Amino acid sequence: MILPCTKESVDIIADFAKEEPVIVPTDTLYGLAMSIYGDLKKIYLIKKRDTDKKLPVGVADMEMMQSIAEVDSRAEILVRNFMPGALTLILRSRIPEITGDTVGVRIPDHFIPIALMRKIGPLTLTSANKSGALNPVRVEDALDLNVKYAIDCGNLSGMPSTIVSLVDGIKLIRAGAIPFSAILNLLEE
Repeated sequence: MILPCTKESVDIIADFAKEEPVIVPTDTLYGLAMSIYGDLKKIYLIKKRDTDKKLPVGVADMEMMQSIAEVDSRAEILVRNFMPGALTLILRSRIPEITGDTVGVRIPDHFIPIALMRKIGPLTLTSANKSGALNPVRVEDALDLNVKYAIDCGNLSGMPSTIVSLVDGIKLIRAGAIPFSAILNLLEE
């Protein structure tokens, strides 16, 4: 069922998303979201994703980020300057039983996932496509996934988030919407 781009749609899917994946927009791509405290194997099955590849986690704010990850001063600087936005930080995890030793976290700049996280907590925020498929910039791009609910907010930017690890130094994991040079310049100031 495709729902409109409203907070009321979030109210409809919130309880469902505690246990089952849903498709939601972000500031970059459509994402496959569900509570990180649910059965995450469902996400891997839908995406046909290798279970060795970790799932990125969306949080609504710094407080929620600190509840699942160790946020050091470098991470605080990047969050202050680039989040909400298209940056994913790999940090040491506070919930290794769910994520392993590290976790990729981001605060998306879109009211739909933020509203959903405020209702049910941290969410998986992996792209809503089968592994290796084209990036889902329209909800129609994600409709081949077997999920009950999708929220349609029109065409999205299509540029994935930049992924940077702060675990051992500063490493670019994936180039994306935010230039790595801007991140490095900020941390060197």
